Amino acid sequence: MSFYDLPHDTRFAVYKALEAVECQTYPGGGSGALCVAVAKGKFGALTEALKPFFLDNTDLYYFPLGSDQPDARLRHTRMGIPDSCWLVAVFR
Repeated sequence: MSFYDLPHDTRFAVYKALEAVECQTYPGGGSGALCVAVAKGKFGALTEALKPFFLDNTDLYYFPLGSDQPDARLRHTRMGIPDSCWLVAVFR
């Protein structure tokens, strides 16, 4: 089932859970997956926060920053370059 096919209140509860662990939705994912920009040091808290919604982490990747300027909490170090990329988790 697509994340976007979930009931309205469930989706908003997920958004509140993301906010509580300082993460936010990230565009992409396709096929109705929920993509989340992970805050520094919050991956474990994120997966715990989404357990009650039966959303499983199916992918995790780094995406280089371009002209986008996310908050410092969403910037990750990759290949020794500080604050150079997003860490994106995909949930289904």
